[in-house]
Amino acid sequence: MIMALKVYKGTSLVGLLDMQPNERFYGFTYDHAYVSKPGSLALSLSLPLTPSRFPDTQTLPFFEGLLPEGNSREHIARRLSISSTSPAKILAALGRDCAGDILIINDDEEVDQSEPEYTPLKGGIASVAENPYEEIVRLQEETRLSLAGAQEKIALFHKDGEPLDEGWFIPLFGAPSTHIIKPGVLDQRYPHLALNEFLCLRAAAACGIPTVSCDILFQKTPLLIVKRYDRVNGGVMINGLQRISRIHQEDCCQACGVDSMRKYQRDGGPGFDDIRTILIQHAQFPMRDLELFVKQGLFNYLIGNCDAHAKNFSLLQNPEGTVSLAPAYDLLSTAIYDGSYGSKLNRSMAMRIGLHENIDRIGRADFSQFAKDVHLRPNQIKLFAEELIRGLEAAFQEAAKEAQAQGFPDSDEIISRILKNSNNRADILLSL
Repeated sequence: MIMALKVYKGTSLVGLLDMQPNERFYGFTYDHAYVSKPGSLALSLSLPLTPSRFPDTQTLPFFEGLLPEGNSREHIARRLSISSTSPAKILAALGRDCAGDILIINDDEEVDQSEPEYTPLKGGIASVAENPYEEIVRLQEETRLSLAGAQEKIALFHKDGEPLDEGWFIPLFGAPSTHIIKPGVLDQRYPHLALNEFLCLRAAAACGIPTVSCDILFQKTPLLIVKRYDRVNGGVMINGLQRISRIHQEDCCQACGVDSMRKYQRDGGPGFDDIRTILIQHAQFPMRDLELFVKQGLFNYLIGNCDAHAKNFSLLQNPEGTVSLAPAYDLLSTAIYDGSYGSKLNRSMAMRIGLHENIDRIGRADFSQFAKDVHLRPNQIKLFAEELIRGLEAAFQEAAKEAQAQGFPDSDEIISRILKNSNNRADILLSL
């Protein structure tokens, strides 16, 4: 029997997840005291603040969206002796440190009000690099935290002021983490995956797109180290570690009420027009965030990131209930994996541009339609594109210098492939 779960934001009880006999997932009811309290905010744009109970069909997109996906879900479920097809049981097992500021515990438990607990990572971060699969699954079981997405990764705590190859701790009992660690060697079919993402994130930042802060370590067994944008430093604890506060966030699938299985537009997931509507209706600065969103979409097209689905765009919740577009994350060129370099990846864009999905078939007319979808003029799209194109090569060269300083000599080959493929796409954008 699956017991009820309590949902907290920080130390505030938000509501209760419970399952009725005819439901396959939890329904959700906001706590009466929470609804009545001035200043209380909804968990999701798809779950507005109301005393009525939401059935499982409405709650699934938000709460299941907190969980790992694909092979990552199967691995952790197997280790915990839970069926990977039972998101309700996985949520109960992993809900103590989710994305944003959500904490999910059993109905018979209480939120721990004491200082967060951490224990040093034995063997340091190098132990994760040396045995990524074994260490990640072990740490997932030990920490019981939930990271959405299909890629294997783990969240850890890093002590302020320590070099990145030292000062790592395991969060215990739902203590907040500070960084997400993503290995680059779990799938040999896609060479230099971590380096690819590092270069694309750094290049995007150099092009003026707000991105997550990231670093890369260990050339032979790379780790991409991403600083969490949904965590902030809140002072110093008694034990000398920094106190971490959580920030509420949700991805655009959750905000649109679309479950993770339909994150691609071809499967019914949100497209550019859907996310544009969210930003216009709910963003604190709608036009600013729309411009950043469009630039990020153009950057993904230029670098050949066909996997930029709606779960790879997130929203940060502001104190008054508006949202802001979160920094860009999960940026990499999937198009360079074309069969001659690694295994061939699908060339269909996760979010359609105009009338086409296949990145090689997108033309000038598609960007004219794209402009209509985001309610901008084609010349505005062209101006954004020109700005990105002018700085793209220099941005990647700067990213290469940063990677090479960390001991990654293969940066030039990856960048050459990205830029070679981007030239024709740039010509299409410049023809608008």
